[in-house]
Amino acid sequence: MPRIVALFANVAFLAVATTLTLSLTGCEGSIHTAPLPSSTVKLTPNPPVILVAPFDTTTCKWLVSRDGMELVNFKENFQTNFTVQLKTRLEKLAPTEQRWIDDLPNHGWLVTGEFITVDQGSRALRTAVGAGAGETTLQTKVYVYDLSVSKTQYVLAFRTGVPDASGDTGSGSGSAPAGLSALGEPISTGMGLGSGLKLDTTRTCREIEAVLAPYL
Repeated sequence: MPRIVALFANVAFLAVATTLTLSLTGCEGSIHTAPLPSSTVKLTPNPPVILVAPFDTTTCKWLVSRDGMELVNFKENFQTNFTVQLKTRLEKLAPTEQRWIDDLPNHGWLVTGEFITVDQGSRALRTAVGAGAGETTLQTKVYVYDLSVSKTQYVLAFRTGVPDASGDTGSGSGSAPAGLSALGEPISTGMGLGSGLKLDTTRTCREIEAVLAPYL
């Protein structure tokens, strides 16, 4: 009898622990891990508002010369600065607000995503060698939700910062052809183009705007 009681106690403990873990994951995780987008649903044009939620930093490959708390602070500042700049850029399309993923309205678009690679490169190589040496890299995956359709299922997904994202996109992706950015500009590593994460952030926000603009 004590063995049976102990068995039930262990089962109960595991159930509670699993529930707690899932609960915490749900609170801290990103909604873009929800079901895949529908191939038939398109973004509703002229949204009353575009909400911009911070991009996830947890799965990103951070290639920066920082560690410990300095790295933690760098990630937070990078996430915040990117969100602010993206919000400012998308204001060209519609009224825009910065918003976390809770308490979402029933209409409008939600733009969020995740950082894939943040590589600060080498300023010394960029200065001394050029021709793409030491170039920085910023790659993201973007998820766009039409809140009038679903708050847990994205409608559009695309990548930025890669020459050809066609092999890793969701339905309705606005990915550019190989060798072009979302703005139709050639992707080049020569002459110091795109050097510096600040410039990469600006370019990425412009790419996201360019992909979303045709859906208005």
